[in-house]
Amino acid sequence: MIKGVIFDMDGVMVDTERQSTKGWLAAAKRHKVEMPMWLINQFKGSPAHMSEKYFDDYFKGTLNYWQMRNERTQYINELRKVEGIPVKKGLFKLLDYIKVHSIPCAVATSTQKESAENTLHLVGAWDYLRAIVYGDEVEHGKPEPDIFLRAASRINILPQDCMVIEDSVNGIKAGNRAGMYVVHVPDTIIIDEDTRKLTNVVCDDLEQVVQVIETLNNK
Repeated sequence: MIKGVIFDMDGVMVDTERQSTKGWLAAAKRHKVEMPMWLINQFKGSPAHMSEKYFDDYFKGTLNYWQMRNERTQYINELRKVEGIPVKKGLFKLLDYIKVHSIPCAVATSTQKESAENTLHLVGAWDYLRAIVYGDEVEHGKPEPDIFLRAASRINILPQDCMVIEDSVNGIKAGNRAGMYVVHVPDTIIIDEDTRKLTNVVCDDLEQVVQVIETLNNK
């Protein structure tokens, strides 16, 4: 039975990973370097210190991660003035469902606190949430389970009774290691078969997650 739901944010609740990708590519173009998609995908679901390591390993100290990250963020901020922050299909149908059924929910995101809070307020998801855990609140980020375990603790639900909704490889691994029911809602990353085996179910969108919870809770 699902007694609690824990969301990743970027790529799951909001369609921001595409904006982030455009930002990284724009920063790379400005510095006249190539930034491969596999490297950008490594950043997704990873805490900043891990992303910095991936970046430094690739560029061998020739570029500054934080400078590039800030340029990416500036690009995203300008893009959002035009596009806004698109929400993922079925988000509010799912949020309304779990609210009506008194299922506590939380967000566990590697995004920094100020940015995450701003996003959740702007899209109207903030008031649905019982708790939010940010990447800098835990010692070990995804793919370790710490952030999901802390989120479960904050909503007072045992990990084995929680559903995790994720789009990234690191997030799926973290949810699995936390002993939770892992739902994969694909976004920009194509996961490999080994990662797919760590999930319990794949849903095309968040609207389908409603039926998954219905089925599990009415067995």
